[in-house]
Amino acid sequence: MTYNQSRLRRANEEPVARDADYVLYWMQAFRRLDHNHALDYALKCARELKKPLVVYEGLRFDYPWASARTHRFVLEGMVANLAAAEALGISYWPFVATPGARGQGLLRALTARACLVVTDDFPCFVVPDQIAALARKSERAVLAVDGNSVVPLSLLGAPVFAAAHLRPRIHKAFADAWRHRSSATPEVPDIARRRVDPPFAVWNGGIDETLAALPIDQSVAPVRVRPGGKPAGRKRLAGFLADKLQGYAEHRGKPASPDDGMASGLSPYLHFGHISIEEIIAGVLTQTYGTTEVTPGAPGKRDGFYGTDPNVNGFLDEAITWRDVGYHWHWTRREDTESLDRALPPWARQTLASHAADGRAHVYSLEQWEAAATHDKLWNAAQIELVRTGTIHNYLRMLWGKKVIEWSRSPDDAYRTLVHLNNKYALDGRDPNSYSGILWCFGLFDRPWPERPVLGTLRYMSSDNTAKKFKVDGYLRYVAGLAAR
Repeated sequence: MTYNQSRLRRANEEPVARDADYVLYWMQAFRRLDHNHALDYALKCARELKKPLVVYEGLRFDYPWASARTHRFVLEGMVANLAAAEALGISYWPFVATPGARGQGLLRALTARACLVVTDDFPCFVVPDQIAALARKSERAVLAVDGNSVVPLSLLGAPVFAAAHLRPRIHKAFADAWRHRSSATPEVPDIARRRVDPPFAVWNGGIDETLAALPIDQSVAPVRVRPGGKPAGRKRLAGFLADKLQGYAEHRGKPASPDDGMASGLSPYLHFGHISIEEIIAGVLTQTYGTTEVTPGAPGKRDGFYGTDPNVNGFLDEAITWRDVGYHWHWTRREDTESLDRALPPWARQTLASHAADGRAHVYSLEQWEAAATHDKLWNAAQIELVRTGTIHNYLRMLWGKKVIEWSRSPDDAYRTLVHLNNKYALDGRDPNSYSGILWCFGLFDRPWPERPVLGTLRYMSSDNTAKKFKVDGYLRYVAGLAAR
């Protein structure tokens, strides 16, 4: 049993009801049945209490930016979980809300029969408020488990304003955390497999008819070439390991189509919990070194910590350090992301304020941004890619954000625009890294640069400079094909 106590947080002070019917795992963020610290802990409780395990996964339709795109991705994950639960022999109860069956009071009713509730301690979007609401109303113990990263977020200390400050903390704790990673194959005791009949009609896996009946944004269409679910996430990981990892260090920044670029494409699967960062790391290490074990190098250095291969170090520093920067920021300062002024370091606030009255060469409305109707063909291409595919090439995502700041009436307008566009269209939106990536464009986790109009001392990026640094013709042809279809 590999479980780390530092991942556990009591959300209320209610007791464990030892004579109740089952242990309830409320799956919200880590939507998978392996490599899952919350599932491991729920199974531990079931074993100790000698009770069956019930896994409840719900999907509302009234969450912010609800669309056919995000809904289908989650539903495809639920279909995968139906099969995985059957293989494990555990009770899995998926519920998909509809206008005629919204599920009001359902979770509380399930909780009333539970010994305790175990859930996912995800630090962003609607999850923290949902945990707090259940914990406040429930008469059962509610325990939240942090399975977000390799190193438990509670061990990473105070907030930081630079990745270079967080990297040594991660490196220092990595070896011990890696030894205590989640179970690749859950250890399910016989008692946890004892069947429990659900008190409602569980969702039967009919995706198309479900989507068609929901009052969600149907204009944001599903991305059929990027399905959700654990099997799809594993297929994406296998393709990255086989075809892209060995070119990652040199070519990861080059704008290109998904087929030609070196990006992993794993962020949507990480966001929806269809694959674990620990499984990705294990795959990278095994592919390169033939083992999941690693002897860490000198802590704090960007290169060399995860072995001698520069591709492994480049990818894992992005997947661990930079990903954890966003998660740790939300863990420690979640409320600050609601206000641009509260989120930014003093130098960034000051420079934006001092240039607030600067004339803008262009000013676009939200409708123009959304329609990719600017004067800049590379920015338009990035926006079209986002709308059509749910993603933007990693380097162009930074350019995309910078130009919205430069061509908006105010920094606050720019922030609202970026949050809306990203969370509406991106498959990996509504995530800690969505906000940290956007805030990076405003100076968070960065440093002052030479002063310019509008941006002040924020880092400057332009389409002309990008076209000089990279050959972008192939990327533009790829996006033109998307627009034509």
